[in-house]
Amino acid sequence: MKKIIFIVLILASVLTQAKAQSVFTTVPVVNGKVVFQQFIHIDQELTADQRYALLYKWGKDNFAGNPLLSGIRFDDKAKSITVGSKIELLLPQSSNGVREKVIMNYRFDATITNAGCMLVVRDITYQNSQSSNSSFFPKTFTAEETITATAVSAASETDKEFRVNTQKSTLFYLNELYDDLSRVFALEK
Repeated sequence: MKKIIFIVLILASVLTQAKAQSVFTTVPVVNGKVVFQQFIHIDQELTADQRYALLYKWGKDNFAGNPLLSGIRFDDKAKSITVGSKIELLLPQSSNGVREKVIMNYRFDATITNAGCMLVVRDITYQNSQSSNSSFFPKTFTAEETITATAVSAASETDKEFRVNTQKSTLFYLNELYDDLSRVFALEK
């Protein structure tokens, strides 16, 4: 009996991991800017208005009233939402045993289309108040100068670990955002 339970647990784990695959694994650069894009397929039985109602509710539930929200705009005609927000990223532990925190500012658009929902994340910047030359205001870094392959490879050895860890945390958060939005539409199937 224990063997059967163990096998069922392993199968459940494998199925869960397969369902929550990372869609963002690299940092794409479009016209010199970091832009993450991913399409979410939605059940074709739902009308465009039903899809937008789900998106609208998700946006309200997850971002309205959030103290880190910069702005949220719902466009009923275009069936889209635009959100500007921030999140505190806890970076992986560095080689010296420190876990830094970085504030990530970002903007994303989610637009209902004929076949699904297009998610576009852009305008990413970071604030690191723990930087060595920190004054009263934290220093702001763009995604282009922090998490791209070019930025990571050009960094000095001391900055490289920070940039790699920031990249990992960014990709992890964006995959969580994508998974959360995808689940909204999957519930209706």
